[in-house]
Amino acid sequence: MRQVDVAIIGAGSAGLTALGLIKKVTNNYVLINEGWYGTTCAKVGCMPSKVLIQIADDFDRLKKLPVEGIEGVAQAHVNGETVMKRVQSMRDGFVEKTIAPWQTLPADKNLNGRAAFIDANTLEVTYSDGQTEQIQAKQIILAPGSRPVLPAAWQAIQGVVTSDTFFEQASLPKKVAVIGLGVIGLELGQAMARLGVEVVGIEMADTLAGISDPEVRNKALELLGHDFPLYLGQAAQLEPIENGVKVSVGEQSIEVDQVLAALGRRPNLDTVNLANAGITLDEQGMPEIDSSTMRIQGTSIYVAGDATGQKAILHEAADEGRIAAYNVIQALQQGEAKHYQARTELGMAFTHPNIGFFGKRFVELDPEHIAIGSYNFNMLGRPRVMQETEGLIRLYADKKTKQLVGGEMIAPRGEHLLHQLAWVHQLNVEIAEILRLPFYHPNIEEGVRMALRELAKQLYDKPVEEVIGA
Repeated sequence: MRQVDVAIIGAGSAGLTALGLIKKVTNNYVLINEGWYGTTCAKVGCMPSKVLIQIADDFDRLKKLPVEGIEGVAQAHVNGETVMKRVQSMRDGFVEKTIAPWQTLPADKNLNGRAAFIDANTLEVTYSDGQTEQIQAKQIILAPGSRPVLPAAWQAIQGVVTSDTFFEQASLPKKVAVIGLGVIGLELGQAMARLGVEVVGIEMADTLAGISDPEVRNKALELLGHDFPLYLGQAAQLEPIENGVKVSVGEQSIEVDQVLAALGRRPNLDTVNLANAGITLDEQGMPEIDSSTMRIQGTSIYVAGDATGQKAILHEAADEGRIAAYNVIQALQQGEAKHYQARTELGMAFTHPNIGFFGKRFVELDPEHIAIGSYNFNMLGRPRVMQETEGLIRLYADKKTKQLVGGEMIAPRGEHLLHQLAWVHQLNVEIAEILRLPFYHPNIEEGVRMALRELAKQLYDKPVEEVIGA
């Protein structure tokens, strides 16, 4: 039986980040990965979707050009095959960069197979040819990623795709039902709609992209409803038909060429037989993971990335892989595990306008303890020039500390506003201190300033100008 210091399962963002650190302290490790190499983000997630979104935004922008005196754009049309070739070409380039770290690994350290626990420190690796190998590891990092959720009844229906298969198609479909309007469903649904695909969106929840603020939700429904019809709070039933799929929502039925099932992703921890390691699992088959160390309590096993079932975002996965690796190194050197403070939570959908949140969401807060500052972008100069006047920002501040606790928005260029707000949130400064920072005119950021001023009026007992000294 082979014995190693560290076994890393999974070559995604978390696993590769951990690998980079582990290699610096020991040469006695293995990387075990089942199937294709390349992160979820680069191959089937954030990167190929952003290429499609950029193409869609560029095409949609053409509609706004005639009013600016730019003529001759009415003849523009979309070539679906060329669109997908562009998406796939750029996707392959992104994947190539992510897989570079393992391409130089010695063959005996780079194992392509499925790992499963025999006991708490022993793994069995099953290779594609059926051969197996047992490996005993002092420390184990589990980063096997996730897979799309797809109901068993839908798996045999031709024409149903997930985000794992959507980007492999040769051309854009003509008519699509997007089932699941979280981030990926909304992003791909709106992008296809803007490229001329007939799209209908269906979501069992009563909101989009996880928005919990009712006013932001209503604004999002209004704005995205311009691009394609939305059905919320309803489940979809699928039935295969000739050359397509029949989708039933309530009493209405729609025939489409394709169904994009965007129902979320499931952690791949169920593939590693954690029960054999003597670990107690909850009803969802998940262990209890200390998010400040990434360790399963009482073990030498760490979990990072999408496999935690918590924050399925690249930067979070990389952070978790880094924390897991640091603590594995501590354990190898007979040190104590370190507890790391999480960064301000930040999430966004690259819809148009962008949807997102930072810090605490509205639903997590006690309305009696917070003040709310909001701003609608339709009166701001720069958005009017850009012909992007629609959006709403809502910021929440603690009445006692006078500090930002979170916010939600649908806003033009919101991806940048969210970053700036997350930065000042993590610094734990008062609203007055944020308002003392420079805001250039004319700019989108002036909308943030207006929402902050509205907060200041509620939080301080004197005029805003006296509070900020200007």
